[in-house]
Amino acid sequence: MEVNGYKIEPDANLKGANLKGAWLPGANLEGADLSGADLSGANLSGANLVAADLKEADLSDADLRNAKLMGANLKGANLSDADLEYADLEGANLKGADLSDAFLFKVKLLAANLKGADMSDAGLEGANLRNANLADSNLKNACLEDSNLKGADLSGAVLTGATMPDGTIHE
Repeated sequence: MEVNGYKIEPDANLKGANLKGAWLPGANLEGADLSGADLSGANLSGANLVAADLKEADLSDADLRNAKLMGANLKGANLSDADLEYADLEGANLKGADLSDAFLFKVKLLAANLKGADMSDAGLEGANLRNANLADSNLKNACLEDSNLKGADLSGAVLTGATMPDGTIHE
């Protein structure tokens, strides 16, 4: 598959590529190096990004519904306003990532590293955050209703205004 003159295939090197608004639903980018790439507004719904390097990539406003991101490196990535409904990020590294205003309905974040991530105003209804590291993360005004937080590390997390799994608003 070719997009904007780039050949897209598993383990592809697209470091720093400009793929803004690219149409890549179902693409197989397993293990690809997309670090620093501009994927803002891209359609990656159903894409295979298992073990992909998306460190410091811009995925703002991207469609990542049903995407497979298990073990992906999203350290410092911008996922603000992204749609990650039903995405699988089990074991992903999201340390310091911007997930503000992201739609994370029923997302799988089992054992994911979200240390220092900004998830303010994110919709995490029904998210599975079991054993996730949320230390020092910002969950201000996030909705965690019906989410699984069993074993999650919330030490130092900002929870002001967050709607907790039991429906209460955290003070």
